[in-house]
This record gives sequence, structure tokens and C-alpha cells, in this order.
Amino acid sequence: MFKRELARIKNITSRTVLKIQESAPLSVKIMGIVGLFICLLGLTVIIDMRSYMTDILDDQLKKRAVTIGNEVASESMNLILVGDLIGLYEKTKTVSLHNEDVRYVLILDEKGQLIAHNFGQGIPAGLLELRHPEETPDEENVIEVDSEEGVILDVLVPLGKNTGWVRIGMSEASMNQTINALSVKLMVTTLGITMLGLFGAFFMSHLLTRPIKRLVEASGAVADGDLSHRVDIQGRDEIGQLGRSFNGMAESLERYTQEREALLAELMDKEQIRQQLLNKVITAQEEERKRISRELHDETSQSITSLIIGLKLLSQETDLEQARAKAEDLRTVAYLTLEDVHRLAVELRPTILDDMGLIAALERYINEYKRQQANLMVDLEVHNQVAGRLPSEIETTLYRIVQEALTNVAKYAQARNVSIVLEIRPGGVNLIIEDDGVGFNVEQILKESSQGRQNLGLAGMLERSTLLGGTLEIESEPGQGTTLYVRLPLESEVKHDPKDKSFTGR
Repeated sequence: MFKRELARIKNITSRTVLKIQESAPLSVKIMGIVGLFICLLGLTVIIDMRSYMTDILDDQLKKRAVTIGNEVASESMNLILVGDLIGLYEKTKTVSLHNEDVRYVLILDEKGQLIAHNFGQGIPAGLLELRHPEETPDEENVIEVDSEEGVILDVLVPLGKNTGWVRIGMSEASMNQTINALSVKLMVTTLGITMLGLFGAFFMSHLLTRPIKRLVEASGAVADGDLSHRVDIQGRDEIGQLGRSFNGMAESLERYTQEREALLAELMDKEQIRQQLLNKVITAQEEERKRISRELHDETSQSITSLIIGLKLLSQETDLEQARAKAEDLRTVAYLTLEDVHRLAVELRPTILDDMGLIAALERYINEYKRQQANLMVDLEVHNQVAGRLPSEIETTLYRIVQEALTNVAKYAQARNVSIVLEIRPGGVNLIIEDDGVGFNVEQILKESSQGRQNLGLAGMLERSTLLGGTLEIESEPGQGTTLYVRLPLESEVKHDPKDKSFTGR
């Protein structure tokens, strides 16, 4: 019975197709065929693109999740060993803030008990029960978890033997949004191409057999990817118009393909630059940590050791005068140690920059700099047209640029005079730093900086200015001194604080 019904449906379908084929005009047939072909081609491209992009982005997301998990694990191991729960909590918050795809960060002890997390209102029900770390092999493990916002990659990374685990939850929402947006663009493009194809098919119905074959050959070449193929245009009649229309469509497709390839190359270049910038920032951060560690070990640690030994000797001293003399020496050592610690704190983040603003911080830093560099004359000139504080990120950037520039002058410039001009306007901030030192070859130094061999300070100043939408220009020649021009835009008006006197024009 079922076979008989299926055969009857097939017979009816065949007769219907045959009637359409016999009765429909040639223009309808051509338009239908061309429209169907382009739609199927566009649909195939969209499906293949979605599958290809999904595989690539999903693989990248998994690798990124494992990388973040390993970083958190390596940085959290010592915090767990010393029982620093506050540090662990701040670490989970920092990871979730700096990575928008990270939905949760969980740190577990060796028994699988929760130690720290980034949820402010408590952990969602059932999250901890999704997996049991003690039953998982001692290696990175990624599983997919269904949630209200979609699939989340749950990464489990061991901290070390008998130490604990880190669980990272990465959302695929951003990846899906990217794929859907690209799919919509391809659908619109496919629709536009379909309309052009139908328009061309309407005129193709009036062509003779030979021109139709030529157009079919050209269409096949374009479909195979040869966008440079063109139809020979003869005459000014409808056939000639159709040939010109087809050539225009092929040119548009070729131009669109070239633009798409150029855009893809530009995106790849930007991604490479972003990776280089991230590597430089991480390298600079590690170098700063090494420097502070060395100073603490070489100076502060030795001074404290001297204090301990001196106090022990003082406790054994019986002569009052000698005891007083030793006590005075210990007081001097303690004072110098305090000065070193204070200097390190100021180098990390001067409190005056937050309390009193940029100009006061620069004045104090320059005074301290002149005290240390007695052979250098440093002049600061401020032209202020703003009755309020600059945004914090701009103040910090300008302060660090001046700090780095003066450090380079002391190390390399062999200068005797340095001039600093700070001009604050409602629309932006200009900073000029000029010295009369030995100068250098700007192109060569910047090339070496981009390759990461040296001069990280110049690269850092350039990167700080660029991140705020500004520019930094360097003018220098050997024996002619060096001038830095920094321009930072102010996107909005600065906030006015009636009690703030740090931006008094001079």
C-alpha cells in the first residue's frame, strides 16, 4: 500500500515538472535555473563557511581556555600554599575582568573543595557537581556544558600533585555572534548576486544559441573562480547590453573578492601587532618585577640583616656610650632602609599623582631627579587652560612618559639641559620633552625596538600614546639632541573639582 502511494506521488511530481517545462516561457526557465543555481551556491558557501569558522573558532577558544587555566594555575599555586585566600579571590576577579569570554573561575583544593571563585552572589546551583576533579586524569581536561546562554567550555587544570585544581568556564556566545553576523552578510551578498543573476537571465532569453553558449561558458568560468573572464561585446543591441552587464557583474565580483582578501590581510596584520604589543607589555612587567626584586634583595634585605645583627650586638653591649653610638648607627641604617622602600613605592605608583594631580607629581619627580642628577638642568613649563583634573589614564600616561624620557636622558643622552613643556587644552594635551644630548638615529632605534632587542622604553611610550588614541613623534639626529612630541586627545570635558588646585595655569 505504501509503495503504491509513493509511486503515485512520484508520477504526479514528474507530470507537474514536465508541464512546467513544456508550458513555461524560456525567460521563466532561465530565470528559475539561474536563481536556483546562485541560491544553492550561496547556501553551500554559507554552510561550508559556518562549519569551517565554527571548527576554527571553537579550537581557538579551547586553546585559549587551556592557556588561561594554565596561567591561573601557575599563579595560584603559591597563593594556595601560603593560604592567601584574598589573593586567590582577587586573581579570579582579575581573570574574569580581563577576559570577557570567561564566565567563571573556580579554584579547588586537593580534596575538590571550593577555595575561591569570581561570583559575587554565590555559585550557581549544580556548577560544582558537574565534574569531580579527583576522578579526572592529572592533565588539562575540557568538556562542553549546556547553559542558559549557550555552550560553555569547562576547563580543568591541575595545580600540581596534591595541591588542587583550577576550573575555567569559557562561553561560546561571542564566537556564535561572530559566525552569525558573517552568515547574515553572506546571505545579503548572495541575495544581491541572485538579483543580478535573475536580471541577466531575463535578457539571456532573447539571445541566439551561439551567444547563449558563449555566455554559459563565461558563467561557468566565473563559477569556477576565474573572475577575470569576460564576454566579447559585439554590437549595441540587447545581446551586447547583456554581454556588458555580465562583464560588469564579473568585475564587481572580482573587485569584491580583492577587497575581501585585502581586508583579511589587514585583519591578520592587526592581530599580529596586537600579539606583539601584548608580548612587550608582559616582558616589561616581568623586567620591572625583576628589578624591584633585585633592589629589595640587594639593598633592603641587606639593610634589614644589618639591623638584626646590630640589634643583637647592641643587646650584648655593656658600655653605655658605645651602646648609644651603635644605636645611632642602627637608626641611620633604618632611616636609609625606609628611604629605599619609599623610593620603590614612588617608582611603582606615586601617591601624589592620585592625591594632587599630574603637575604636582611632575614637579616632585623633577625635583628628586635634579637632586640625583646634579649635572643636569631640567626646566618644567606648564600652560594650563583647564580648570579641573584630567582623566586618570591620561595623567598616568603623561607621568610615565616623562619618567621614561628622563630615565633615557640620564642613561644615554649625555645632555646638560632638558626642557619639558606641558600644554593642557580643552580638546587635548600636548607634551614636549627636549634635550641637548648626543641624539640618535630614530629609524634604526625604532626598528630595533619593534624587534624587541632593546629600547623597550621608546616602544612603551609609543604604545601608551597609541592606546589613548594619541601620537608620539621623535625628532633626533646624532649630535643634535632629541625632541619628543606627545599629543593626547580629550574625548570629553574634564571634571571640575573646586577643591583641586593642581591645574593652576602658569
